[in-house]
Amino acid sequence: MNLTNAPKTKDSVLKLKELEDRLRPLIGTPIVLTRKNRTDGSNIRKIISRTLFDRIDNALDKKEYEILPPRKKGVPRILLELIDTYIVTSGDSYNLQVWNRIPNSDMPLVKYHNNDIIYARDIRLVLLKINMLHNQIESVIIMTPEYIENTFGVFGKPTIKYQLLISNWQRQKIVSLDNHIYITKDTEQLSPHLKVHYTAPTKLSCDKAESGEIYSIDLLYQHVAKHLIGTRLLAPDTKTRGQLLEKIVIKLLGYSSDSKLVGGYPDLPNQLLEVKTQDERTIDLGQYSPQIIETIHEGLQLTTQDVRYLIALTNPQTQIVEGLVLCSGKNLGNVFTYVSDNNYKCQKSIPMSFFDKFTGQCIANPPFDKGI
Repeated sequence: MNLTNAPKTKDSVLKLKELEDRLRPLIGTPIVLTRKNRTDGSNIRKIISRTLFDRIDNALDKKEYEILPPRKKGVPRILLELIDTYIVTSGDSYNLQVWNRIPNSDMPLVKYHNNDIIYARDIRLVLLKINMLHNQIESVIIMTPEYIENTFGVFGKPTIKYQLLISNWQRQKIVSLDNHIYITKDTEQLSPHLKVHYTAPTKLSCDKAESGEIYSIDLLYQHVAKHLIGTRLLAPDTKTRGQLLEKIVIKLLGYSSDSKLVGGYPDLPNQLLEVKTQDERTIDLGQYSPQIIETIHEGLQLTTQDVRYLIALTNPQTQIVEGLVLCSGKNLGNVFTYVSDNNYKCQKSIPMSFFDKFTGQCIANPPFDKGI
């Protein structure tokens, strides 16, 4: 086992003050940068790893947990202490780049067999300021994603085509349920606006959602989900099957035939309902994902986490709906895995005056006057 293994529990990692004490002896350590990003990054990790190696007893056997992102994208190299490392040199500002994860988010990275989860927001960022004149580590700043956003503003949103991964074993587990449907509750934020007793809609499915007219997930289960199991979606491609499913859902909910497919987000705005089909491991979510909390209804102050997802698991040969997921966006990532179709980075500019203020120190989440 090594520092790339997960810790035994999230609570067993070094606390911020303990990390300060552990990394403080690095101040003044000689280091000559090669200007090759991968080489320099690897050398810095080796220096930190040597400092933390006696923590190896806290490593968990890899059989006891699962890395969720494909090819470990976004998972820190020093997973044992939930830290990523960065090198700061010179200039007016430092452009912090976090690759393949949304730093201050509930994006799941590691899932323990007891169902505990390490999220992107749990990863601490260790920035080492290098004195280029004396070729040595000048300061060590440890920051949490929440601190970074509170101090310097939110990370820039990357342009990503979001996808959701439903593994074969998860799919089989859902299909094997008595009702073939995995269902969760609505969010607390949405609950005050829900209708819990069915009456036919008076608006069109493409109209904006209104408080008191949004069917609860329980109603969506009773009037839609139960009736979809066994339905055959005869269409030549995934996009057309998705559109066919939308039309069926609109009809089952009792909307007028004047309701149109909007092709936006969510698919049925009047019900804050996103409709998807899955016959492969990944599902295209488009440019909106519940892992990125964005307001999608200003009036009701509802976000991407309040949107409900209806995902039909279709047999790739017969195109018959064999199972369903009916889930709030907030709960979607707790069960399934978010991925993207390519590498991406989230960036945040940090003024060099920040690092200059803490020269010679190893400090975590330090107070900083942004006016300096």
